[in-house]
Amino acid sequence: MSGPTSTSNESPPLDAEWLVNQIAHTLRNPIFAAMVQAEALMVRAEKSEATTKAMQLVHRQLKRLEGDLEEMLLYGRPATINRRRFDLVRLVEQLVDIYQIGETEAPAQVELISCGSLDVDLDPDAVRIILDRRVVTSRQHSDRPHRRRLELTAPDARSACLTVVDEGEGIAEEVKERMFLPVDPQHSGRPGLGLAVASKFAHMLGGRIEIESEPGKGTTARCTLPVTPDP
Repeated sequence: MSGPTSTSNESPPLDAEWLVNQIAHTLRNPIFAAMVQAEALMVRAEKSEATTKAMQLVHRQLKRLEGDLEEMLLYGRPATINRRRFDLVRLVEQLVDIYQIGETEAPAQVELISCGSLDVDLDPDAVRIILDRRVVTSRQHSDRPHRRRLELTAPDARSACLTVVDEGEGIAEEVKERMFLPVDPQHSGRPGLGLAVASKFAHMLGGRIEIESEPGKGTTARCTLPVTPDP
């Protein structure tokens, strides 16, 4: 059996961002209208258990589609980076607390290994987007309790490294070459946007994402970011 391979993303093409943005805007209004109609029908169908269950199913599917649409817009829209000085360790600790109690996703076991403090000149919202997408992606490809190890290190005085290690199913060889492509079905037929969004914001911060994975043995995602912007 071959060992784990490492894959690094390249800057996503601008024409892909434009296309995803156009598709998302085209779908946004009809999806919103369908959700409004589904909610209205759920109210009217209160006396019919079968109809209520059917409408609840429709509504859940529309909500899932709405979430995919928001990811498409996040990838396709021009993004602005707002840098400021903050403690990266503190931000990551706050995010881990959220993952543990499941405010954004189902609760998960996340072990955090980090240094005491690390002042950086980055965009905290962009860092959150990068970390959220990797944590959610690893959850989709692992069983409960979704164990993950999150490591925050400073390889040198100029960079910080966020590493997420999961014990999931790993990444199939045929998927590795297109991991960072947007809207490529990778999980249950859903568009694979998590890594595309994460890599977009990593590049905007002057960083990069590397993936090491072996089928059946989990995945390690490593995001290296500059502590301060290049002159």
